[in-house]
Parts: sequence; C-alpha cells; structure tokens
Amino acid sequence: MIPINNFGVSSIELSENNSNITLNNIIGYNFGMVFKSIFTKSFSLESGIVFYQRNFRLTGSSSNLSGVLRDTSFFSYISYGIPTQGIVYIQLGNNLFLRNSIGFNVDFYASSVASKGIYFGIDHLSERARWINGSITGSLGFEKRSDQLGTFYFGAEVNIPISAIAVTKLKYNYGGNNPDRYENQFLRGNYFGIQFKYYLPKDLEKTP
Repeated sequence: MIPINNFGVSSIELSENNSNITLNNIIGYNFGMVFKSIFTKSFSLESGIVFYQRNFRLTGSSSNLSGVLRDTSFFSYISYGIPTQGIVYIQLGNNLFLRNSIGFNVDFYASSVASKGIYFGIDHLSERARWINGSITGSLGFEKRSDQLGTFYFGAEVNIPISAIAVTKLKYNYGGNNPDRYENQFLRGNYFGIQFKYYLPKDLEKTP
C-alpha cells in the first residue's frame, strides 16, 4: 500500500498559535485469502477476507520561551475487508492474460488508536468514524496460468473508501497547562497498492 499525492492521500498540514503538525501516509500492507469462481475463460468473480494496515507519521514543532520543540509520532490503523470483484481477462499468449477488475469492499475497522510523540509533544487520537464502511476497488495486472503450478498474478490496485475511515484529534503540548488543540481531521483511507496473488493449481480439485 503505497502513499502518493493522488487519490486523496496527500499530506495534511496544520498550524495553531504556537505549533504546527504535518500528517503523512507512509507505506502499509495488506494480506489475506480469496476464492475465485471461474465462469468462462474471460470472466470470473473473486471474494475473500483481507487484513489491512495503514501507517501514518506525524511530525511537528512548537516554540515557547525555552526554545523550539520538535516531535514525531507514528500510528497504524487496522481494518478487515471482504472484497467482491468482477474480473475480465484479455488473452495475450498461451497461458498469459491481461486482467482488469472492479469491485466493492465491505470494510470493518478494528478499533480506535492513540499515540504520543517521542518527546510527548504530539498527542494523537484517531477514533473510528464508523464501524462498517464500504470502498470501491479497481485493479490492472497480468495473470500467468499453469494447471500444475497454479496461477500467478502481479498488478496494481486502487482502493477508495466511500467516506472517512477515522476522525483524528490532535494536540501539541509545549509546556504549561494549555496545549494547542487542532480542529478534528477526517482521515481518508485511499491508497494505491502493488499486488501479488497466488492461486492453488486446479489439480488439487481433482478427486483420486
């Protein structure tokens, strides 16, 4: 899961009276198990369950009478998804196919998450915006099939949640009893990802 400045995952830059904070997406990952139902040589449906870990970095600084305090914090936001995709194939060779898919995920968010900066300046809390959400997915790649070895797929995907995945609340403590408090941010979970999938060979389905 690769952060880029498209698909709604650019940096969020915030500032208050005596401090500023920047929120960045960093590389995350997902893994899971899917089942593919093949209807024809050119069309199939796929579904399963997938674990997602989106990773973020907070960096900030503040100034007071004693100088400048810089701080960094990291947090991860975990969810589970049930993807359903329709897949269309274009045959390029004997066992090589161009694969296009589009579908829908039902997403379940594990819990809220909190973190503090290395020097306890940044105080962060991301609460679930909702327990269940949906997302639109699409992918493009290449599939190599073998009856003996199985099927190998390599491609790229885009995942765009229908609405925010979390409400992020931030404070910056720079001394004293009145930290800077920031407006709530609605965290988007859009991502671009590199995919690798392996499907077991058809020979395993045969009975002795």
